[in-house]
Amino acid sequence: MPLRIAFLNSWPEPSHEGSGTAVSIGNLAQGLSHRGHEVVTLTPWKEGGRTPGPLPLLFHRLHFNRSVGRRIDDTGPFDLVVGFDMDGFLWSRRREARNSGNGRKPPPFILWLKGIASDEARFARGTDSLILSLAARLESMNARGADRVIVPSRYSAEVAEEVYGLERGHLHVVPEAIDLEAWERTPSVPRPSPPTRPSEAHPFRILSVARQYPRKDTETLLRALPFVRRAGVPVRLTIVGGGPELPRLRKVTRTLGLSDVVSLTGPLEERESLLDLYREADLFCLPSLQEGFGIVFLEAMAAGLPIVAARAGATPEVVTDGVIGQLVPPGDIEELGRALGELALNPALRMRMGEAGIRRVEGYSLDRHTDRFLEAATDSGAMA
Repeated sequence: MPLRIAFLNSWPEPSHEGSGTAVSIGNLAQGLSHRGHEVVTLTPWKEGGRTPGPLPLLFHRLHFNRSVGRRIDDTGPFDLVVGFDMDGFLWSRRREARNSGNGRKPPPFILWLKGIASDEARFARGTDSLILSLAARLESMNARGADRVIVPSRYSAEVAEEVYGLERGHLHVVPEAIDLEAWERTPSVPRPSPPTRPSEAHPFRILSVARQYPRKDTETLLRALPFVRRAGVPVRLTIVGGGPELPRLRKVTRTLGLSDVVSLTGPLEERESLLDLYREADLFCLPSLQEGFGIVFLEAMAAGLPIVAARAGATPEVVTDGVIGQLVPPGDIEELGRALGELALNPALRMRMGEAGIRRVEGYSLDRHTDRFLEAATDSGAMA
């Protein structure tokens, strides 16, 4: 039977800014719609509006949450309400007293923690650290008031259990997804087959995609490039994504004398432009110190790219070390450079890892993702 589902989402980041949260919420809405369910997104944002700075954004999100109960009543009835991260915290903490204006029993409230703010705060600085610490308190309140809590990885489940005091049976793991059909429909630049060893005419092309926060640790990738070049590998690095770290990373690039081989594009609004960069690359690298999942790793697999990443957070759950790519110790510049150089000089290994990634990513389709969500949202069993 088709469901009418409300999404509570005050996160404004458009997907071209590099926000995995925006991509993830869009994927779930698309998957549910394809199954015939109606998704009504309650948000404070107008399409095409500008994203405010960190503090104004926080105040805007708090103001939105004050109106959530009224907006649910006004646009309902709903069979299910889904909040993301902090959204719904005022509504969820009154769960025992919740009643719609016409006296109907309120719908179940599902909280999906796309990122654990308390975990992300460990790597933030200045104002961002304070904002994430406050968001963590609201997330914790939200999680304790929700009927179910969904997280994208076992790593996130363990963190939520520890820092928010949630019971294991209250948590359900639903891995993220990728729209594989969209990848197949998109015209792409043909990839060399088989891959070749780098040369000055055809340098080794590394791609990194992320919203640039300190926890993404893109600086370590920049500092690893000289190790790759000293191994005699001509290299080009493209870094896609906006974020607060972008100006500093541009300065680091100049300081290291890498401006001739590194391109920091900022956010790309055209999806096809980003997919072409995936298709043109030889390898994907994101040495993030903390990932609740990492949708960009699925995108790299869909493009047939081997992956080099840090052995941190949920990354080992997504990227099988030695099969799909290589994992290195977090923050280890020399080991990261070694792994990149080794794969640059071993085209056969790159091809095997890329093919393994293509096979693995089939398990993260939108259909399977939607099934997992609906099972977690409606089944009373223990954590998947």
